[in-house]
Amino acid sequence: MSDPFSSPPQNSAPAGVQTVHVPQPAPAAPIPQPAPAPVPQQPVQPAPQPTPAPPPARPEPPPAAEPEVPADFAYEGEHPVLTVPFTALFGDSRLEGIGLSVAAAYVQIGGPLDPRWLNHRAPVRLQFDFENFSVQLDADVVVAGSRGPGEMTLQFVDPLGPHLPQLRHILNSYISGDLVTLGSFLSYTGPTKPKAAKGEETGKPPLGRRLRSFAVALVSLAAIGIAATLMIGRATQVTELRPIFISREGREMRATTAGQVSYLNPQAQKGEVVFSINSNSGDVLNFQLPCDCTVEVTDGIYEGATVLPIDVILSTFDSNVGIRVQTQISIEGLSKYMDGAAAYLDLDDGRNLPATIETSSATNIAAERGDLFVPVYIVPTDPAALTTADIGKTAHLRLVNSWLNQLITRTNGDAT
Repeated sequence: MSDPFSSPPQNSAPAGVQTVHVPQPAPAAPIPQPAPAPVPQQPVQPAPQPTPAPPPARPEPPPAAEPEVPADFAYEGEHPVLTVPFTALFGDSRLEGIGLSVAAAYVQIGGPLDPRWLNHRAPVRLQFDFENFSVQLDADVVVAGSRGPGEMTLQFVDPLGPHLPQLRHILNSYISGDLVTLGSFLSYTGPTKPKAAKGEETGKPPLGRRLRSFAVALVSLAAIGIAATLMIGRATQVTELRPIFISREGREMRATTAGQVSYLNPQAQKGEVVFSINSNSGDVLNFQLPCDCTVEVTDGIYEGATVLPIDVILSTFDSNVGIRVQTQISIEGLSKYMDGAAAYLDLDDGRNLPATIETSSATNIAAERGDLFVPVYIVPTDPAALTTADIGKTAHLRLVNSWLNQLITRTNGDAT
């Protein structure tokens, strides 16, 4: 018997059955009939009026055609073909499979494919036989052609149909090696026991996991330590915003009233007028140089400059070279120092010098005036800590709260 797919898809007599043609008898000669009797004439009736024809029925729109995927659309070489053994039940034929992918099934036929089978659509059942059971998948396919003699390609009409999850699972298991072929059968070689839960795992964890856990714990402790240090630092110490400039020690001559500098003579000798101020009240105030020393005018002071009380006009220096550290501290910082906070002078070269804060009349005047920053002197605890080599360097004032010292002081005060 020839393969059904090598001939046109039509109903034909099965091979081996002969067709017998039976001759039909010739038609008999017509028998003459007698002439009909004359019919009496009837009165002529008027012709009936034609009934108007009903309007033509409105044609119904044809049903929407089901979209079909072209036979050569996005399938050629896109998906790998695996040699998974299966059987295809296509119509009344049982065909052996020679290749399978998520897009098409390739089956074996007895001869070359008849071109008139192309685009023939029909349901197919794919059967995968295992040792003790079988898996069947149903899908609609269309004959898409042939890759060679003795082979036919059945392309899935809807590759994303209900058969896709099971088909994809079989193909993935075959690729991973969980399914192997035993002739025309499939055999499962994957794991047969479910994966144990994390709480049920026994034995010591691997070295890599222990090292990773140790590293995570170490990083966490370091982050906690850094955060704790920052929080403790902010709670126990504060750095003043204004920078400190270490300069040569001298005596300052300040303005005693608000007004305008009308005269300025840095080369004045002892007893001569070194600067004059025209006060707002109209008086002219002259200031004499009190010593035979060097005069250094403060930056921003010149003839015509407007000054306020306690503004430094100039500084005088004698032959003895000393170190002076002067800055402006916030009212809040000065209050912390008065409450027992320790002061440190942090130099730009990395040295941290314990120091004390000394106030002056200028500090009192600025505080009474409501200034947020008041001038003070910073004196290192060790007098020899600063030398002439430190002149011109910068530093910051750091205040550290001494809770233990405050607690002890308050306890002693309560006891007495």
